Amino acid sequence: MQKKFKLEKVLEIRDKALEKEKIKLAELMAKDKELEAEMTAIANDMKAKQLEMEAERSNGRYEFIEMYNKFMKIREQDFVVVAQKRETLNKEILQQKNVLNKALNDLKIMERLKEKHLVEYANYVKKQEEHQIDEINITRQFKD
Repeated sequence: MQKKFKLEKVLEIRDKALEKEKIKLAELMAKDKELEAEMTAIANDMKAKQLEMEAERSNGRYEFIEMYNKFMKIREQDFVVVAQKRETLNKEILQQKNVLNKALNDLKIMERLKEKHLVEYANYVKKQEEHQIDEINITRQFKD
């Protein structure tokens, strides 16, 4: 019986660990979505400024072209920085998925051990009952 309680506690601990790892992965995925949205915003901003610059050129106004070019370079650098952050985050996500898989496997192992223990305990109880029935039959035979 003592073994059963230990298995349940370990199973409970591993289940909690699995939930924590799932939460960490969800947080990383949310950060990835934020970075993706930021990259999209930067790209859209660059496209809009490019169109503005083209409109200025087509109207014959060249005094702000240098400013647009500087702005575009800054936004390109921002895009590269965000892309690098996202690449690093994707590595972390991959690592977290591996940790999550390990935690899931550990939990499954404990569940199988618990099931095995329950089957063994049921067999033990069955043998004890059979033993008691045999003893009752033996005592009846001696009384007769």
